[in-house]
Amino acid sequence: MFKSTITTLVGFIFSCSLYAQELTPKETQLDKRLSALRNELLVKADQIKLSIYNSTFTQLKPFIESSALYKLLQSMPKGGLLHCHNGAIANPSWVISAAASYKNCYLYTGNDEKEFIYGQLAVFTKGHAPTGFVPLQQYLQHDKKSADSLLKLLTLNRHDLSDYMDTWVEFEKRFKRIGNLANYRPFFKEYYQEAFNELLKDNVQHVEIRYGFGQLFDENNDNYPADTAISDLKAIVAGIQRTHPDFTLKLIYSSFKFLDTTAVAKALSEAFQLKQKYPELITGFDLVADEATNHTVGYYTPVWNSIHTQEKRYGIAMPLYLHAGESSTIANTNLQEVPFQLNKRIGHGLNLVYFPETMQQVKTAHNLVEVSPISNQELGYVSDLRNHPARVLLANGVLISINSDDPGVYGYNGLSYDFWIAFMAWDLDLRTLKKLITNSLLYASLTEEEKKRALLHFYNEWNRFVEAANR
Repeated sequence: MFKSTITTLVGFIFSCSLYAQELTPKETQLDKRLSALRNELLVKADQIKLSIYNSTFTQLKPFIESSALYKLLQSMPKGGLLHCHNGAIANPSWVISAAASYKNCYLYTGNDEKEFIYGQLAVFTKGHAPTGFVPLQQYLQHDKKSADSLLKLLTLNRHDLSDYMDTWVEFEKRFKRIGNLANYRPFFKEYYQEAFNELLKDNVQHVEIRYGFGQLFDENNDNYPADTAISDLKAIVAGIQRTHPDFTLKLIYSSFKFLDTTAVAKALSEAFQLKQKYPELITGFDLVADEATNHTVGYYTPVWNSIHTQEKRYGIAMPLYLHAGESSTIANTNLQEVPFQLNKRIGHGLNLVYFPETMQQVKTAHNLVEVSPISNQELGYVSDLRNHPARVLLANGVLISINSDDPGVYGYNGLSYDFWIAFMAWDLDLRTLKKLITNSLLYASLTEEEKKRALLHFYNEWNRFVEAANR
């Protein structure tokens, strides 16, 4: 089925000239402009002694935003964002502003404990807040720097991390700090409305979220079922589609690599049940968490071996979209343990360059690698972006797409920053940019008909972009 879908869609793409070897005259003109903009930026960065390739994102962000290249890339249609996580998509400055509108939102200012950590936001719908919490509105009014202090707690800045700090521990604290707030149903609905609007503004037409179902709550219910989150998300998308009919959303049910096989098997069964009820939204299954400290992909082989049986039972397919190879060491063998007969895409795949045979397996299985340049550097896997493994993957014909992973944790939103980084560091041209974007739609978890519509929309938007960029 997958091979048939790819064959049909590749034919469609060729008919639209998306994969034409030669650029059109107008595309050639734009390609030259992009190259000139890159050269100008390299000269400017040298003049101000800014290292583009290994500065922290916080240091580089103002330089990116001031560039004509960034403004051009913002206007470029970007197809699909295939790799991002719930609770880490919307801009963190917006999160603080929106949270402050709730009188029952509190901030924990006590010492770290098992249940709460410093800077954690929480909503309490009944009774008084526990000891150590202060109303967020009160905290923000305390002094002018309060919002900036909280923003630092919600974002990960590589520059602020000491050598002895565990980057992943600090990274996961950012999720814990907004976890309760993100599950408060009124805020939940605001959050995804904002997140999708931010992506639309950045010309992203399709979004796939690695989604971990939390415990939605409000004043009326302490624990809504997963159906409620799905219903809310579908309503938000339906509202957006009234003005942006080509916007689409899919959810990849995500569990955790620190759980044992029994717990993950239960999560997989829940994923099957939800996909059976909502096949238009739930599309696959994944496991997330730090690969260095948790179970390997191979540890869950008994779970993967149960998928065919469950597919027969529920009458639906459950493809995998596994995180694997988010590592800079050859000792991490997760990529070698991926069940490629079940897997569709690979999250990160940074150490794939160490395993030529596995790289060939990835190509044979038509697995696309979801690359997130900024995240990969901020988490310490790539020090110099010119040496990002994606360059090797591209040179060896491995299919990749550009993604943002957890932009809210790094203090930004959208995809333009990641495209800027990739374009500058990997010496990309317009032809490659177009292919990366097309990959994001061709290998999305859309149905064949949805892909055809998405590609046609992108093709039309691309032509408008090229026309406007050359004026």
